Amino acid sequence: MSHSPVRSPRAQAYVGASVIDATGAPPRPDQTLVVIDRTIAAVGPSSQVPIPHGATVHDIRGKYVIPGLTDMHVHSESETDDPRHFASLYIANGVTAVREMWGRPGLHRIRRMIDSGRLLGPRMTIASPLLDGEPALWSDVPESPVVTVSSPEQARRAVPQAIDGGADFIKVYSRLGPEAYRAILAESQRRGIAVAGHRSDRMPFLEQLESGQRSFEHMFGGIWPAASSDVDRLEAAMARIQTTPQFHLGSWIQQVSRIEWDALASHSSTRATSILERMVAADVAYTPTLAVHAFIDRPGAIRADDPRMQYMAPGTPDSWDFLRTHIYCGGGRSKEEADQHRDLNRWRLATVAAMDEAGVRLLAGTDSVGPGLFPGFSLHDELELLVSAGLTPLRALQCATLEPARFLGREQQAGTVEHGRVADLVILDADPLDDIRNTRSIHAVVVDGRHVGQAERQELLATARRIAGGEPGEV
Repeated sequence: MSHSPVRSPRAQAYVGASVIDATGAPPRPDQTLVVIDRTIAAVGPSSQVPIPHGATVHDIRGKYVIPGLTDMHVHSESETDDPRHFASLYIANGVTAVREMWGRPGLHRIRRMIDSGRLLGPRMTIASPLLDGEPALWSDVPESPVVTVSSPEQARRAVPQAIDGGADFIKVYSRLGPEAYRAILAESQRRGIAVAGHRSDRMPFLEQLESGQRSFEHMFGGIWPAASSDVDRLEAAMARIQTTPQFHLGSWIQQVSRIEWDALASHSSTRATSILERMVAADVAYTPTLAVHAFIDRPGAIRADDPRMQYMAPGTPDSWDFLRTHIYCGGGRSKEEADQHRDLNRWRLATVAAMDEAGVRLLAGTDSVGPGLFPGFSLHDELELLVSAGLTPLRALQCATLEPARFLGREQQAGTVEHGRVADLVILDADPLDDIRNTRSIHAVVVDGRHVGQAERQELLATARRIAGGEPGEV
């Protein structure tokens, strides 16, 4: 009688490192972490945790282990691109999960490839197509999957269509009118799907806070009109914004920036405190994407010699420089406007610090692959900016680990280095709590239990570099 062979569980042991588990506990030195298949089976003092017989042992004494990082705001490229490019850059940078904020059919295909093991890549949470008002901010960009929603009837159709298309949540955008926005929220709640995205210009921010929208993205406009002593006038100014073709987004940014500057002149700390308290009470999360605001508010020259450029398509510096000058900066800024934007950027950092102090749930996200942003790499920039804003290095790490897991309802499966969690890990050569920039000092990555050592990390980067240079091929 023959028997089918029984596959033994794949065991790995990581021995001797300091573990920063992201729960808020202090680092624990000289730990052994046992991974069986894709799960953390044990973590504790090396003198107490036995190593399973036959396990692959990784001696990582002197290293630091943190959870795998999550970028909660990305825009990976469309289905026409080789998916190895972005997947490789994410994993090589320790980004083991992403929230895709613009749903495209190709992203679902890529997710199936990752889930089946055909492609090494991050865990993906995928939005619906953008639901925006008319004219949509991206309506003048060819082949952009934007759904224009101008009425409650259209909203009630758009939500189930997005669900049928595989969306994990509904993405709302800046130009939705009040009736359409409310109908999207109502239909989404009825069907049990979350809503995330921009604040709508066309209705007061305080009303949106209590609408059921679970996260707000970016700091364009943001809370500042609502935090002004002249709130009615400034919210009315937001509602009156009229965009122009040949890039609606650029004209929108210019108008919002002027309202932001006006709002800061009448800023009320009392109103701001009240808004933050209401955000906490509503359990609303905020993804500030400081990295993209740094590019828009303080647009220095695009450096073609930035070593990260080798992983981007030829011509990227020129493309980004055009967008910076002609779109985000409206063809150029006067010295007064440039000074204003520098002040706006300082206020963005201060607002993030106030959110954190008030207990608002913050999520680390980059808006990659927007201008000035590099897939995978820029999440480390975002962490550094969060610390510059005033967060501790541990709190910044939690914004890319624990908080995303909580937000996505996965806190019992991911986001920390604990028994029973999925084995998504980053092994660092230096202590990130000493200097948050040390998250870039990656020794190895573990994604869904798979060990990615230095040699494989370098191959991932080489693959991304070849694809960026035009090498054809699919997985």
